[in-house]
Amino acid sequence: MLIACVTAVVVPVLLVLGITGYFHRDMIDSIYKNVEDIADATEMPPTVTSFQSSPEVVSTIGGSGEGLNCSLPGLANMFFDDIKNQGGRHGLVLQRFRQACVFHDLCYRHGLATYGYNQNDCDRILQNAALRLCNVWNPIDRKRCQTESKMVLAGVSLGGSDAYRAWDRSTYFEFEPDPSRSSRFLVSRVVDHPFKSVDRDKYKDDPDQVILTFDNVRSNLTVTCLNCKDAPVLKPTNDRYDLSAELRSVGIKRIPDDLLKRGSSNLSDTNAVWLPPRRRHAAPHLLVDGAGKNRLIWITRNNSGDTMTCMVMGDAAKLLTHTLPERDLCSEEADSQLSMVEADMFSTSPLPMEIPARSPKDNIFATAITVKSFKRDLGFCSRSASRTIDQKAGDDDKAKCMRLDDVKIFEGAGLGAFQNFAIVRPGQLVLFARDVALATTTSSAWSRFSQNIWGIKHSPSGVMLVIDVAAPTSEKGPLAPKIRKMVKFNIEDRFDPMMPITRRRDDLRFLSLETTDKEVGVRMIDFAKEDPAVGDVRLEMNGSKVNLHRSWASRPALVLETREPNPKTKLVFSRGAIAADPHESFNDEPDIAEPSNRPFNATKPQTESLALETLIFERDADSSADKPFVKTSAATCMVKYTFRRHEEFLCYRKFDPQRPMRASPAARMQASQLLVGRFAGRDGYGIAFPEFCASGPPIILRQNGDGTFVPEEGSTGGAGTFTRQVTCKPLGSNAYVSGPIKSTPDMTISAADWPYQP
Repeated sequence: MLIACVTAVVVPVLLVLGITGYFHRDMIDSIYKNVEDIADATEMPPTVTSFQSSPEVVSTIGGSGEGLNCSLPGLANMFFDDIKNQGGRHGLVLQRFRQACVFHDLCYRHGLATYGYNQNDCDRILQNAALRLCNVWNPIDRKRCQTESKMVLAGVSLGGSDAYRAWDRSTYFEFEPDPSRSSRFLVSRVVDHPFKSVDRDKYKDDPDQVILTFDNVRSNLTVTCLNCKDAPVLKPTNDRYDLSAELRSVGIKRIPDDLLKRGSSNLSDTNAVWLPPRRRHAAPHLLVDGAGKNRLIWITRNNSGDTMTCMVMGDAAKLLTHTLPERDLCSEEADSQLSMVEADMFSTSPLPMEIPARSPKDNIFATAITVKSFKRDLGFCSRSASRTIDQKAGDDDKAKCMRLDDVKIFEGAGLGAFQNFAIVRPGQLVLFARDVALATTTSSAWSRFSQNIWGIKHSPSGVMLVIDVAAPTSEKGPLAPKIRKMVKFNIEDRFDPMMPITRRRDDLRFLSLETTDKEVGVRMIDFAKEDPAVGDVRLEMNGSKVNLHRSWASRPALVLETREPNPKTKLVFSRGAIAADPHESFNDEPDIAEPSNRPFNATKPQTESLALETLIFERDADSSADKPFVKTSAATCMVKYTFRRHEEFLCYRKFDPQRPMRASPAARMQASQLLVGRFAGRDGYGIAFPEFCASGPPIILRQNGDGTFVPEEGSTGGAGTFTRQVTCKPLGSNAYVSGPIKSTPDMTISAADWPYQP
């Protein structure tokens, strides 16, 4: 009887698996659609890109401490052909398509809060990237690559759909160099005050640093200084030569027509940023050069069909005064206040780099890694981001590319270098290459069979490349790259991303976050050692070790290195949770039966609350690896929104857990960008959370001398149909930070953590 039952269960399962295995390609081909195949089959897909948000931020660690890899089950290898590359090495699906999977992981975790990506956007980006990777790995059979890209998409659709995070869990983290599927996103940068050195008396009460927020609506850009005072940079005048000190400081010699028509302009106004049109502009890179100047740089591809790139460079002073060009070109012929250069970078994800030995007028270069011209060996490409194109010089509109010392990374599988965040320092590029191919000659037949069936859950083997970049020997020559150090490692990709702890060129210590079921740990890897290994970083609070709850990794952590005579390294954590009311039912009829026909003031006031917490640890920047980080500041805050309910607008409705794709004020703030800088008045450091709703000011928490935070003026306020109230208290208990955030409206936690009674 038992045998019969087992047979009755096993035989149908085997039959289904057999039919699926035989017909799976035809089924997937008929269900999913082809994506566009570009003419250049050697072009790699866009890779994840790191962005610096303020001058003292060394790195931002996203990914929620859960690693970056292909979440496909190991059995997925059974459905893919075991093809070899030109070097005779075969690649399992989980390794071959790892670059696409890394991007997809970040898209699922952070795509909605950062770029407005829904699940379909992330999946289609994955399919497109998988096609590009297959084309490079196997440039012969294009039809099979279309099918394999669909199979990767089918795998995540069937096995990973629950991993997508809506507004209940998605958090802000920048990773996308080409947000072509985004209809709108906001990004903030902390920069030095643009005019304090121009008129110290006028701006004596302003903070040392200001917060610029860029609103990108399908590449139509505006910029707003969120914490600038209403100081006039242009007063009403009919005299074109009646220039303010601010306008003279950016090189304006006569007031342009558009400024004359405007009549007046304040530093706090929202201004259009006139970038070249017909391009998909990403977020600006913030680069602080050796002289301390804050540069904002856009590096934008023209379209997905080629690697022509527009490089636009400016600073806060120019962006907040005047950027309208005479012509809509990406060149000096545009006659813009911003520097513009267009060149073919032979890469989908170029990055800016400072070359210290160059003149300050020409020391910023766009750099890129490519495999286009070197038969999949790595090449390094570079082009000045400010020197104008010499039309008589032939290929001056193309980057100069050089093979990296003829070194073959993993016998031609140099594609692995594209699979983690590239680290750019002055005159230095650091790349991580995880092996995407397996040697067929050194492994046994049983090992190869086992790997093909079960796969390799985590990609452990890899190499770090430290590439020193020297200035060109001639004015128009290429930068000279040289592999200074190659460090092989055996570290599972569940520790990705690994991000630097310092900006110093000779320091190869990197940090990562690792979450377990209940905790998140900070890990350190020193790649200066011959055999790098993962070590624990000790966090201390109240004189003893503290273990942080895993919720502290849901929002990205910041790693700072202060710019002072005795620099400090700071780790900044934050977490948030919408304060759910157990007495509230979302099944009740809404206050407005027909929202479009009812005014806001016809409804009773509604409230929505959010618990928002921060935690900062620090130690001396030159401390040894075993020196603990000690808690210096912490706060737990309640953010309370009051509004007249209107279901059609995200800023006038409560968050409904049953409809997590619909945002609300608290949901947007829970996912908001974390900023740190010297923008809290004369008291120095502050923490800011930009506000999305009602164009409100950011929540700025000012640090007191006793390690507590208080809301800066403007954090509480509002008028009419929308107000925000912020209340903060100290956060001092080890037990509390080791547990989940308390997010019920009554906030019944101990007085040591938050003595707050609503």
